[in-house]
This record gives sequence, structure tokens and C-alpha cells, in this order.
Amino acid sequence: MRVLFAAGTQFPFPRMDRVVLEVARQRPNWSLVYQAGPGADLEAFQSLSNLLVQPLFAGEHYQRLFAEADLVVTHAGMGNILACLEQGKPFLMLPRRAGLREHRNDHQQDTAEAITDLYDVPFHEETDSLIAAILAYDGVASGSASLKESIRFQRLAFGKNLNALIRTL
Repeated sequence: MRVLFAAGTQFPFPRMDRVVLEVARQRPNWSLVYQAGPGADLEAFQSLSNLLVQPLFAGEHYQRLFAEADLVVTHAGMGNILACLEQGKPFLMLPRRAGLREHRNDHQQDTAEAITDLYDVPFHEETDSLIAAILAYDGVASGSASLKESIRFQRLAFGKNLNALIRTL
């Protein structure tokens, strides 16, 4: 199993750090990659042989790691969410929370709730439930092909509506 963890690119994310460390310890035969974000303290990860960790990977390298992942575990940032949805990549979300000083406001909570409502992709508010979901993941992407088709259809409809609006201006 290959799991890509993505903490985002703005702030350290200690809750995601804890998730990565626990999954790495419990699944030493899994191949794990963690883009921990700038300012992350990487010392705790150094002894784990099944984990590749960096603050940020170069763009092409990250895209390759993303493509190779069986599962993506991400903060609730739109870049990763859209990439997962568009490519039919199974993913789980751990939204950053302002009250824990992980972000400036709680827009990621709102985003995670909206994505869950629209696409039935689970998000987790606590690390223990996220760890359990990752460890229990069976490699089956529920509905990923239909998700890709739904997103393609929605984008086409949006483009048509936008073009129609522009013609009326």
C-alpha cells in the first residue's frame, strides 16, 4: 500500500504529523510519503524506513508521488481535493483548525463538509478516527469512476453557462 500524506504549504500541521507517525509505526510494510509543509520539524520521522518525508517536493516529483499513491490523506486544501476528485484518487481529509492555530480561519472545515456532502468523501476531525480509517482502508475506491464523470459533466455545464452569460454581456 502506498499512502501520500499532504499537510499543505503554509503552516506546520502537528496533528497530521501524529497521524503519519502512527501509521508508519503500525504499517512498517507500507510505503509512505509525507509532504509536511514548511517549518515542519522532521526529526521525529528520520528513524522510519518506510517513510519519505520532506517539507516540500518539487512539483514534478510531487505529481509522480501523487500518481503512484493508492490513497491520499490531505488537509482540506482545494488543490489536493480537486486533484483527487478529477483523477478519481481515493482520499481522506483532516481539515486544519484555527482554534488549534493550524490556520487563520476555519474555511477548511467548511470545505471538508461541502466535499463530504457533494461527493461522500469522508473527513475526520480527530486524529484517532483518521488513523483507524487509514489502517482499515482496503484499497477500494468507492465510486471513483463515477466521481470523475460527474466532475467532468459539472465542468462542462459550468463552461457552457459561463459562455452563455458572457454572450449576454
